[in-house]
Amino acid sequence: MSREIAETAVRFAHENSNSYLDISFFGGEPFLEMDLMFHVIEYAGTWRKTNDINMPLRFFATSNGLLLDDETLKKCRDARILLSLSLDGHGACHDATRPLPDGSGSFDLIAARFPAILNHFPNIQVLSTFSPRNIAHMSEGIEKLYYCGFRYFTIGLNYEEPWDDKSLEIMRREYAALGSFYENRYECEKPVAINIFDSHIAAHVNENCERCACCDKNDGEIAVAPSGNIYPCLRFVKTDEDHTLLLGNVQTGMDRKRRARIMIDAGREWPECATCGYHGRCFHYCGAVNFKVNASFNQPPRILCLQTQCAIGLADDIASRLYNSQNSMFLKRFYS
Repeated sequence: MSREIAETAVRFAHENSNSYLDISFFGGEPFLEMDLMFHVIEYAGTWRKTNDINMPLRFFATSNGLLLDDETLKKCRDARILLSLSLDGHGACHDATRPLPDGSGSFDLIAARFPAILNHFPNIQVLSTFSPRNIAHMSEGIEKLYYCGFRYFTIGLNYEEPWDDKSLEIMRREYAALGSFYENRYECEKPVAINIFDSHIAAHVNENCERCACCDKNDGEIAVAPSGNIYPCLRFVKTDEDHTLLLGNVQTGMDRKRRARIMIDAGREWPECATCGYHGRCFHYCGAVNFKVNASFNQPPRILCLQTQCAIGLADDIASRLYNSQNSMFLKRFYS
């Protein structure tokens, strides 16, 4: 992305936001363009000061970790970037889905940076994506990362890969093992945050808890390609060649009617979801995932449904035991 487009995107984002603004750097690996990232942050600060803008602003970035040396981490911390780390498990589990260009694994190179990462960002969020290629090592991988010092995990599946019955059974086994680890950490008063349990427990405790703050269903997100082209979500940018969902360009404006139609389509309840016993606790509304798998903004993929059913069942059992035992850390986290 050119600096001109990046600066235009910053202004466009401010002009089209009401109460607060989040700017997230994504890729690919965004730190391949770290000079541009830090330019955007500096430009935003200068432009806001010049125009007397006080709207709250946060910056986010997700990295694979390979470029996060001590100097870069310090710059990120000083710039108050909310940093996340992509790690698909530990060791060979991660290497199965994130090899280097020569085919070798990337985990050992990243692991060497763990001390520096945790020194500057002790509460960093780990984003882990699992597929049939590495799901068999999920629970072990997350547990090992915990003992490396990480405490906050967001786990997802690659919904676009084929999940056969064998892979699904492995997924259920690994979720159960991870649930046991999650519960044990509370019992040992050293809790771990894992989204596939936390989110469903929270949705049970508080029916009005926030499901999602960024997706287009809640009128929260646009994604800007290097060309300045606007898409409903970063998942649709890719190489910026498929313009099926193009919403406009930051230099010429956004087609608001088209965006509204997409939001309406995404907001329609899929008939089978309306009668599901897990309705209200399932995060089936990611229009990007639904569209990429089923070519429909409101029809969730089968693997998402099966994953959610498994996770909710485990979360309920874990929460019931922790609540009945009056686990102090569990009660403080979910009931305070």
